[in-house]
This record gives sequence, structure tokens and C-alpha cells, in this order.
Amino acid sequence: MEVSALRHRRPAQLRTQERVARAIAAAEVLLIERGPEEVSIPDVAEASGVPRASLYQFFANKYQLFNAIAEQHLCQVLELVQSAAPSFAGMHWREAAPILIRATSVYYNQNPVAGILILGGPTSRESYLAQEVTIESIGSEMRAIFKTLEPAINIPEEPDSATMLVEIAFAIMKFGYYRDGEISEAIMEQAIHACVGYLLQTLPDELAAS
Repeated sequence: MEVSALRHRRPAQLRTQERVARAIAAAEVLLIERGPEEVSIPDVAEASGVPRASLYQFFANKYQLFNAIAEQHLCQVLELVQSAAPSFAGMHWREAAPILIRATSVYYNQNPVAGILILGGPTSRESYLAQEVTIESIGSEMRAIFKTLEPAINIPEEPDSATMLVEIAFAIMKFGYYRDGEISEAIMEQAIHACVGYLLQTLPDELAAS
């Protein structure tokens, strides 16, 4: 009986995942075409072919849907940093910071929905809190990366200087997105200058001067 129940449950789970994926894909297209203010759950239902009643089972309102999309992109940014981590081993911190900022900026520029919902948002308090949790995770990854540099650097944990470093870069990216609709080369340079300046004030004198 249990085996039979599992066999029936798996197709249902796959159908649910497929419907959610279709809804998210359709919502992303609509977000680019119209912006978040002009997108509704009925719009997504019509564009995706997923029944409206089913969509409301997954997302109580459009903001929950937007939060799910934003969280996916934030996780992609985190995975980008994590996958790049081994390549920084033995690198100097003045080289590492610009590479990380540029890689993150390129992701946002290549994924317009991430720009709309994250750099142009957040769209709700729930989304804001999810952003902050992921930014903390990126900060933790940054701290781990800096320990592998040459010379190795232990970024202070209290206050959480690694997360504040990420916040500085993120704030400048948001300003660039607001002004230009993308993260321009000039804004990337400003984010790099700000982060290097913060590190110069945060690191011990012998490391800052290295």
C-alpha cells in the first residue's frame, strides 16, 4: 500500500514542480515586459496555462510569487560566489575584491528579472528579509574566501565586516540600477573603490598596506 501511494505521489509532485516552473517562467517574461506593478496572478495564469486556482495554491498573491523568483536569483548569486571560491586561493585581496564585484554585476546585467526584483526592490518585507539572509550567507562565503588569500585574512566577525562589505557593494549596485537600469562599468569601479576603501580601514595595518 505504501509503495502504491508513493508511485501516485511522485507524478503529482512532478506535475506540481512543472506547473510552478511554468508559472515562474511566464512571470519573468511579464516582469520584463510590464514591470512588477502591472503583473497579476491572473496574468501569470493566462500566460503560463496554469489554472488560476492552482497558482493560488502555490502563491497567495503576486508578491509571494515575486519573492520566490527573487530568492532563486539570490541563490544563484550565492552559488556563483561559492563556485568561484577555489579560484581565489593564493590571490591578493586587492585582486579578489574587484573580480567578485564584477562577476556579481555581470550576473545582474545578464538577468534582468534579478535587477527588477532585487536591485529595483524589494517588493515586500518578506523579500527584504530573504535578501538580508542571503547577503549574510554571501558575507560568510566572502570571509571563507579571504582566509584562502595570500596573505590570509581573517575578516572581523563582530561587527560582521564581511557582510557589511557585501552591503556596501550592493548599495552602489542598486544606485547604478536606479540611475541607468543596469550596473555600468563606472558603477562597478565605484563599488570596487568603496569596498577597497572599507577594507583599508578594517584590516590590520600590515595587511592593508600589503
